[in-house]
Amino acid sequence: MTVNLKAADVYAEIKGSGKPLLMIHGNWCDHRLMKGCMESIFTDIPGWKRIYFDLPGMGDTFLKKEISSTDDIFDIVDDFISEVIKEDVFYIASESYGSYIARAVARKYQARTGGIMMLCPVVVPLMEDRNLPPKEIIYRDNDFYETLSANDRDTCDLMLTIQSRENWERYLSEVRCGVRKANISLLKKIKKTGYSFREDIDRPGAPFRKPALIITGRQDISVGYKDALALIDNYPGSDFVILDSAGHMLQIEQKELFEKLVINWLSRLQKE
Repeated sequence: MTVNLKAADVYAEIKGSGKPLLMIHGNWCDHRLMKGCMESIFTDIPGWKRIYFDLPGMGDTFLKKEISSTDDIFDIVDDFISEVIKEDVFYIASESYGSYIARAVARKYQARTGGIMMLCPVVVPLMEDRNLPPKEIIYRDNDFYETLSANDRDTCDLMLTIQSRENWERYLSEVRCGVRKANISLLKKIKKTGYSFREDIDRPGAPFRKPALIITGRQDISVGYKDALALIDNYPGSDFVILDSAGHMLQIEQKELFEKLVINWLSRLQKE
């Protein structure tokens, strides 16, 4: 479906019914990242309306006006929430840059946000300021690796710490498929002109006390895990997890653990 807003026509897919769960994917990819790792969780868990959508400049969302910053992207997400979720209490599941957006949403709508999940969250916006671990390959299937082109090997080395055919195929179908649809020139411009919010969304304030889940990967060389520790005081109701043998594609490399953590978070939300 397409949600027609003033600044953009936002592509969205809605699955199931019940409590609204807004899925916010990361930078450069599209809704298929969140759909790929989240949708199977709800096979036996009813009562959730999963709202997947493509952020501005990504996927099949069409911009009607020029944007140049994360604040502009947030404004469109805010309008999307008003149109699709309206005045209901809602919940957020997010990944990477999407978690940066999600925290801004939760700060604005703290009374209406019933819980938040952040997977490999962006905390420090600028890459050069992040506290990142050294690159580490935990496992490589050499027979599979040898079948890749030189360019694909470079991508595999960058994105996966557990390099198997299964993980690579999930990366292609859930992540790279979206990257190939992104407006790369626009996203690069935003990186230069306005990647950080104008206001610090993680500044001390009223703590978010509803159930939260923050999942990080010890081998994540994109956003790291140490910077995310700074979020704990703002989210006193959070489970904070650092998974070993997991990089920025944690949801793929540690599928079973990821799903168990999310299921536990959902069960905490049901008790609220």
